[in-house]
Amino acid sequence: MRLNPSTSPDPELACNSLSRYIVNAAVHESCIESPVSAPAGVRILVVDDEARVRRAIANAMSRAGFHVFTADDGEPALKIAEQTPPDLAIIDFNMPTPGLEVVRRLKALHGTAIWIAVLSGQDDEVTRSACFDAGADDVMAKPAAIPELRRRMYAAARTQQAFVETRLAQERADRLLAYGAEAAAMLAHDLNNGLAVALGNMTYLQEVLLIGEDDGQALSATVNALRRMSGLVANFVDIARFEDAAVKPQYSVNNVRALIHEVIDVHAAVPQRNVRFEVDSDPSLVGNFDQALIERVLHNLVGNAARYCNSGGVIRLSADKWDSLEGASVDLLVFNSGPAVPETVRDRLFAKYAKGSTGKRGFGLYFCRLACEAHGGTIEYVPSADGSAFRVRLPGRG
Repeated sequence: MRLNPSTSPDPELACNSLSRYIVNAAVHESCIESPVSAPAGVRILVVDDEARVRRAIANAMSRAGFHVFTADDGEPALKIAEQTPPDLAIIDFNMPTPGLEVVRRLKALHGTAIWIAVLSGQDDEVTRSACFDAGADDVMAKPAAIPELRRRMYAAARTQQAFVETRLAQERADRLLAYGAEAAAMLAHDLNNGLAVALGNMTYLQEVLLIGEDDGQALSATVNALRRMSGLVANFVDIARFEDAAVKPQYSVNNVRALIHEVIDVHAAVPQRNVRFEVDSDPSLVGNFDQALIERVLHNLVGNAARYCNSGGVIRLSADKWDSLEGASVDLLVFNSGPAVPETVRDRLFAKYAKGSTGKRGFGLYFCRLACEAHGGTIEYVPSADGSAFRVRLPGRG
């Protein structure tokens, strides 16, 4: 807090006098019980390069019920405002970083959601106009009486109440979402490990046990169910890792037709309203991709196709080379003869937690998009006159 030398014959003496006035007023004010208090959760940022004044105002505002943050100049104030948005701010006019510059940048950062008062030792029309032109909501001349400053902050808090309530609600929602995401991730991780163990053991038993036909069918159905559940949980676990770019495809050369049949075998074991499966692929076609990831992509697409295919309809999986110059590139098409996806939802099919035509939300197609993009490939919805299809293209470059 510094006065312009032109306003006082002794700037240092005047500055010290103002500091003593504000500090003494704050001490006097602390002995008086305040009849009211600030609304719960209101944050106020106090910015002043004079430590004694900054502490005096901060202590008074804290006693008044505000959640107070302080800074000794513009740059630290802006860092605080970026990380923890304040609702109100009291800015000194004359600091190493000009107060008006701080006002402009705070308003650019938070707009009308922040209410700003400027404290200035120059109480003239030009200074006041400059403050309001910069975006200030109030201007107070120094020395500022603490009771008056407190009353204006109470009034400002009432003015900003809608913004404060919106911020508090958003922060509560963010905390709940963060907690839910963390809890779900922990649960999914544990489920993923447990299902992997169960699937491995059941697959081993399927290979070594000599059992009757009925028992063999029951065991096979159990293994297939575990595969589907394991894939769903693994999708959930991997989505966060995809979003953090933590998943790197483990490329290998795979026989595409064999992979398609492995996926179909799992879904064909479940009653599908008399749906038949068809495969159109060269037996020698190979692709260079992460076998586990693309298998889960196909499980998602075939599962969706089985869910929406009409009774007595067909699910057809086609595969061909995508790029003649890339020997291991693959163009996969998963078709079903059911109804087309409504146009109103097509533009958000691959969004996270997209809502389908039935109103249900999921992230299966979002996972498919992330897995394809991790390979440098694409996935798209392909409508047709006799059904729906999803096309996956993988470049095969590794």
